[in-house]
Amino acid sequence: MIAADPPLRTPRRRQIVLLLGLLSLFGFLGCDRGGTAGLPMPRKIIDLSPPLTEDVAVKQFGHRACEFLGLAEKFQFTPVIPSNPEYTFGLTRFEMVSHMGAHLDAPARLLQNGERADEVPLSKLYGPAQVLDLRWKDRQTALQVTDLENYESQIGANRILILYIGYSQPKDEDWPAYPPLSVEAARWLAKKGIKALATDMPSIGSFSRYADLMDKGRPPEEVWEERLAFFREGIPIVEGLTNLSKLLSEENIVFAGFPLPLADPSGAPVRAAALIF
Repeated sequence: MIAADPPLRTPRRRQIVLLLGLLSLFGFLGCDRGGTAGLPMPRKIIDLSPPLTEDVAVKQFGHRACEFLGLAEKFQFTPVIPSNPEYTFGLTRFEMVSHMGAHLDAPARLLQNGERADEVPLSKLYGPAQVLDLRWKDRQTALQVTDLENYESQIGANRILILYIGYSQPKDEDWPAYPPLSVEAARWLAKKGIKALATDMPSIGSFSRYADLMDKGRPPEEVWEERLAFFREGIPIVEGLTNLSKLLSEENIVFAGFPLPLADPSGAPVRAAALIF
C-alpha cells in the first residue's frame, strides 16, 4: 500500500504560495500594455468590406443587373418608432439582400444538404491568404485555366485565395464588366485544396451568362456550375470585397471574413478584413 505524502508544514506552504505569487506577478509584468499576453498583433488591419449605404446595390451591380436580380436600387434606413412616441431609443430598421456588399454565398443555396451561413465553419473563413493580381485580364472574357496556371506556385493548399480583378461600378445600362471564372477554371481551382475563395467580383460567374442559360431553360446544375465546383469540395465563396489594392505590397496576410449567422440557405453579408503581419 502506497503511503500518502505527509501534509505540508506551514513554513513550506507559505514559501510555495509566495513563489507562485511572484511568478504570477512576473507574468503580468511581462505582458504588453495592450493586455495581449504576448500574442502577435497585426501591424495593421485593412477593411475589405464596402459601406452598406442606401445605394450599395446599384453601386455594386449596376442598373441592368439590379433589374435582372429583382433588387431595389435603394434600400431604406427607417427609424423605429416606439409605442410611446415620447420614448427615444435610436433604433433603425433596414431591409437588405443577403448577397449585398461583401457577402458569403452559402452552399445551402444550391446543395440540398449544404451549409447555411450560420453553419459554415468560421475556421474556413480565417487564415493565411494569397492575393492573385488579375487586373490585366480582359474584362469581356472569362478567366481560363491557362490564365491561372502561371500562378500555380502561389496557390497553396489550406490557404484562402483572393482573386483581385479590379472591379469597378458599372457606368451605363449594360451588365457589370469583369472577367468571371469559367467553369473549367473553377473546377481547376477547386481541386487545389484551397480553404476558401474570396474576390472583389460581385459574382464569380457572369450575369449575362446566367441570364442566357435561364432564358434557355437550362437546369440549375448547369447555370451555377462554377459555384457547385467549389461547394462540392467544401470551399466557401466570399464576393464583393474592396480595397484589395492595399494588399498587393504585403506578404504576410491573414484573411478574416465572418458572416452574419443568418439561418437562411442563401448567404449573408460579411465584415471582411485583412490582418497584416
